[in-house]
Amino acid sequence: MPDTVPAGATHAIYELMNTQRAIRRFKPDAVPEAVIERLIFAATRAASGSNLQPWAFVIVTDERKRKTIAEALKSLFEARGALVDPSTIEDPVRRRMMQGVVGLFSNFAQAPVTIIPCLVNATSPAPDGLVAGSSIYPSVQNLLLAARAEGLGTVMTTPQTGIMDTLRSELDIPAEATPVAVIPLGYPAAPFGPVNRHPVATFMHWNGW
Repeated sequence: MPDTVPAGATHAIYELMNTQRAIRRFKPDAVPEAVIERLIFAATRAASGSNLQPWAFVIVTDERKRKTIAEALKSLFEARGALVDPSTIEDPVRRRMMQGVVGLFSNFAQAPVTIIPCLVNATSPAPDGLVAGSSIYPSVQNLLLAARAEGLGTVMTTPQTGIMDTLRSELDIPAEATPVAVIPLGYPAAPFGPVNRHPVATFMHWNGW
């Protein structure tokens, strides 16, 4: 862990969780390799079924590769008709959300780092395949929280199935590894702040539903 906390960073766990806002705009500043290694260290501290640790993380800093992935993402969302003009949306909450989505996927390569978490050779005694693969997501959340601790912005996106061929060919991802997310990473060009969530009582059911 660093000896000092970088500007904009925090190691207070509840503060991290309450201010881990999705960041969709990034500064061009490079992220030091040592910092990225700390994020992956955090990710690999997560628990996994039978301690199989079925994960790998492809870190993309090469500009050409990042642009190729970004172009594939933009083409995917354009083909789906998902990049609509936000100004045509009347509801202000949905309009702001769509502004963020359009801004992100129209300029994905703006983030100086793209991280592709992969599930590797997932096996489980449980009959449900989802359970076998679920161990990857606690590790991803560890990574996101560690990024916030370092003052770095991220957002969890899962369009990987739509650009799988590009990811495998561009990054030489083998057949036994399955990308489970595409995460942009960088110093934020938008502020961290409290997340907007329903009151916790909304989700709690004591001794039954």
